[in-house]
Amino acid sequence: MRERLGKFEVVRLLGRGAMGEVYLGRDPKLGREVALKVISDGTVMGDEAQARFEREARAAALLNHPHIVTVYEFGEDEGLHYLAMEYVHGEELERLIREGAVPKAELLEILAQVCDGLAYAHEHGVVHRDIKPANVLVNRHGKRPRAKLMDFGVAQMGPSGLTQAGTWMGTVSYMAPEYLDTGKATQASDIFALGVILYEILTGGRKPFIGDTTTLVLNRILLHPPDPIFPSDTKDVSGQFLKVVERALAKAPEDRYPDAEALGAAIREALKEPLGPAVPPAPPKREITGQRIRVGRGGQGNCLSLKVALRQAGSGTEIVLLPGLYRESVVVDKDVTILAQGDPGSVVLEGVAGPALVIQSPGVSLRGLTLQAPSGAAALRISGGAPRIDACTIQGESSGVELDGAGTSPSFRDCAFLTEGPVALHAAAGTFARIEGGRIQGFLGAGVDVEAGAQVTLQGVMLGPGAGVGLRVRSRGQATLDGCILSAGAGAVEVGEDGRVQLSHCRLMDSRFAGLLALEHSQAVLESCDLGNHACAGVHVLAGANVVLRQCRLMGNAGFGVSIMDRGLATMEGCLVQANGGTGLLIHHGATVQARNCVFSEGRSLGVDCAEGGQGVLDACEISGNAGAGVQVEAGGSLLLVRCTLKEGRDTGLLLLEDSQVTLEECVVHRNARGGILLAKEAADPVLRGGNRIEDGFLRVDGSGNLVRVAPV
Repeated sequence: MRERLGKFEVVRLLGRGAMGEVYLGRDPKLGREVALKVISDGTVMGDEAQARFEREARAAALLNHPHIVTVYEFGEDEGLHYLAMEYVHGEELERLIREGAVPKAELLEILAQVCDGLAYAHEHGVVHRDIKPANVLVNRHGKRPRAKLMDFGVAQMGPSGLTQAGTWMGTVSYMAPEYLDTGKATQASDIFALGVILYEILTGGRKPFIGDTTTLVLNRILLHPPDPIFPSDTKDVSGQFLKVVERALAKAPEDRYPDAEALGAAIREALKEPLGPAVPPAPPKREITGQRIRVGRGGQGNCLSLKVALRQAGSGTEIVLLPGLYRESVVVDKDVTILAQGDPGSVVLEGVAGPALVIQSPGVSLRGLTLQAPSGAAALRISGGAPRIDACTIQGESSGVELDGAGTSPSFRDCAFLTEGPVALHAAAGTFARIEGGRIQGFLGAGVDVEAGAQVTLQGVMLGPGAGVGLRVRSRGQATLDGCILSAGAGAVEVGEDGRVQLSHCRLMDSRFAGLLALEHSQAVLESCDLGNHACAGVHVLAGANVVLRQCRLMGNAGFGVSIMDRGLATMEGCLVQANGGTGLLIHHGATVQARNCVFSEGRSLGVDCAEGGQGVLDACEISGNAGAGVQVEAGGSLLLVRCTLKEGRDTGLLLLEDSQVTLEECVVHRNARGGILLAKEAADPVLRGGNRIEDGFLRVDGSGNLVRVAPV
């Protein structure tokens, strides 16, 4: 690191990116801190970085506003090009949105300030082209937050800009439809990006156009309305914001706010409105030219039957079902939108001899319907495309939803899957489903059943109550869960042979068996999950399965906290295993466990039991307050304890049986009621390394069965 760049002193590195580095600098003449962005001629992105530097410097020459980061100087020093700019003590808006610690009203005022700064830039002929939360810094000016818009490195100045038409600059998720079509950025393109940020603030970080690939995101922006904003997202702000975000994200530039100043004013006006339940706007019109057909009685409908409406409909048609009961089984083979009018539950579509709906077209949308089917049939069958199903209730006596076409990838949002049959949602091979919000309950077999080769993603879903398993992933199936609650009778999650699951921030509670059952050769990763009140175990791992638990809590299970069976493998990091009826951690025959920074405490049995042929490493773990021995190592078991504490047990700290092997390294054993380390008659002494502190002493069972105090070897 150089000591100087031009006239500026270099203090320390602040960050590093693909195009260069950012340093904290100091102007010795003025005594002020500056941020120094540097790029060398030798970088692989040197030409592009140089162009961005020059573009940012040119923009800075035009702009001087309290909500735009000021650039002081653009220069070169021995091959290093640098920008000296205002150093802002603050955080990126992206982080504030993601962490959720700042009230939404405050974040919205910050966004209004960004609108002020951007309006000033637009007045001076500068289009930013990369508006996103990561390019907004927020600091505190007294108690009031102050926004600073930065990084004009891809800005367009004047009518032509520095890049040719048709060239995209910026970040895809924030690009306006017309910009994606033509590559020509305008002030309206920046306003669309502000609308995306507004959507993120309201929803706690979700984006309005989601896709697993860049191509899918582009398709969503160009052809689909934004994903819905749920009432729970706007409970702490005015419902007026739904209209603001809808206008800011309009597909046509002329339908958006005329300028950034007008959007900022609309945000501030909405902030003045009283809080209350947000009423979602009317379903947006599809961008494909089409017609609207109303179905229902009473003179308000164009026809009486959904089947008739579908025969009349062209691609892009919006079909509105008026309140009532419709008894018909319908095949949807056109890209249409089917909407329910009225309160939830007022439009019921009941299948006659099969599913109420069979979707066979790729671009179908459903909203607000209640779907029912007779015994033996699913209420909804999807066999192609990527339909969107929002706020629907799906009731089936046998099953709720069947996904049975390879490549089928529906998304469900705020739906209720209610079935008294075997399965609420069945994903066949080759299908992919995404479920956000809503509930799945009443199932007798499985709430969600994932076949081989299928993938399911669930976010914020409640699975249960139900008599079966909440989630069953069969051989070679995959599932990802985030923020879900599972309370199913037969177990929360069951992973079959070679199946894969990943759970984060989930609660797996109240089953007659286990929170997680990992069958042969399956894999499961759980992060920040709660597993409690299960009759058997929090986690039960069978032969050859591999389970990773990070920052999980396994509490109050009637059986084991974690049980690892023959040839199973478990890795535990930062977990709390507490107050379980059986052993906190059971390492069975042939199983292997690695546990670090875990706590095994207050159990009604053993803290840790390493059985015959089991092996494990416990690093920096606490084993405390258990009714049985803190750690028991049975014949043929092998255990390494490093920097562990075994304390305050109601029995022995460490119990070694015959033919067991134990090594203690820098461990503390104290305040255990029956003694520190108890050796069976034929047990070998543990291997002691590196300054252990065994305050409770060593005991051994002699030939007469009595306990005698012995000195460690």
